[in-house]
Amino acid sequence: MIYFFLISFGILGAGIKYIDAAYDEKTFNKKVALCVAPFLGLLWAYTMIINPVAATILLSVVIGVLFKGKIDNYAHLAGLIVIFAIIFFAGVQLLIIPLIILGIAALLDEFGNDFIDKKKDKMNTNKLTHKFVVSFFDQRWVLKVTILGLCITGIVPILFFLAMIVFDYSYVSVRLYSQSKQTIKLPVKTVAKPERITA
Repeated sequence: MIYFFLISFGILGAGIKYIDAAYDEKTFNKKVALCVAPFLGLLWAYTMIINPVAATILLSVVIGVLFKGKIDNYAHLAGLIVIFAIIFFAGVQLLIIPLIILGIAALLDEFGNDFIDKKKDKMNTNKLTHKFVVSFFDQRWVLKVTILGLCITGIVPILFFLAMIVFDYSYVSVRLYSQSKQTIKLPVKTVAKPERITA
C-alpha cells in the first residue's frame, strides 16, 4: 500500500500537468488529455476513498485550484466531475482540521505561483533571496512544508510528505518536457518566390 500512494500521487501530478500543457501550451494532444482526464479522476477518487489522509491532502489540492479558478478546460472539468460523483456515492473520510490548514496552504501556493509567474522576469535570480522565493512558489512548497509540519506533530504519516514530493516533481518533470518540446519547435521561415519578370 505504501508504494501505491507514491505511484498514485506521481501519476496524478504528471497527469494534471499533461492536461495543462495540452490546453495551455498546445504541446500535447487535447483529445488524449480529454480521454485521460476521467481515468485520472477515477484514480484520484479511489486514492481518496481508501485513506483519510490521502483524501484530506488531495481535497486540499482541489480546494486550492477551485478557489483560484484553475479548472479552466473541459478535461479538468471532466476529471473533477468524476471525482465528486464517485466520492458522493462512495463516501470519503476526512481529517477536518488538517483539511482547513492544508486547504489554506494550497490556496497560498496558488496565489504565490501566480505572483511568481507575473513577476519572475522582473526578479533578480542571481540574488539568493529572489531565487529562493521563485523556487519556493514555483514548485508550490507551502503545502509540502505544511504537510511536513503535520508529519512532525504525528498527525500525518511521513509517507504522505514523500507522496506529495512525488506528486509535485512528477508535475514539474512533465512541465520541463513540455517546455523542451516548445523549444524544439523552431519557426519555419518562408522564402518568398522571386517575381516573374515579364517583357
